[in-house]
Amino acid sequence: MGARPYSDLHKEKRISDLLLWNDQEAKRLMEEIAAEHGVAVDAIAELVAWERGQQEKMSRRGMTEVFDEVFDNKQYWK
Repeated sequence: MGARPYSDLHKEKRISDLLLWNDQEAKRLMEEIAAEHGVAVDAIAELVAWERGQQEKMSRRGMTEVFDEVFDNKQYWK
């Protein structure tokens, strides 16, 4: 078996801490419900990884705005 693609490893890293992928019973239920609705678990993982990436971007964007406000505030700097 060859090495897994980077995107698979990256996706797994982004979701591996979530209960759905850590707790065997939760994962089993998710797989069962996904199968009942004809949804691939990989599709759910892709969407969750994407959403987490969006949240990280928003968090960094918010942090940049705070830094800009502090560094642009002439009252703080002499």
